[in-house]
Amino acid sequence: MNFSDEDRAPLLFIAGGEDNLMPPAVNQSNVKHYRYTKSVTDYKGFEGRSHYTVGQEGWEEVADYALEWATEHATTRSAS
Repeated sequence: MNFSDEDRAPLLFIAGGEDNLMPPAVNQSNVKHYRYTKSVTDYKGFEGRSHYTVGQEGWEEVADYALEWATEHATTRSAS
């Protein structure tokens, strides 16, 4: 991975608080690796959710958050 890539899309890490396959601490560590770039890197944890967070009851909360985040950080790139 190139943690210093300045020309990348915004990056959102989402974690379930009860995820044992990809624990929140792993995602939080990934965010720290990207913190020195100018590109947006964010983390959002959802307590009580597993690795299969979008398949659990109340998945809409996660989907709504991701959509709002993506819309907020969407940019239009002009052709070079």
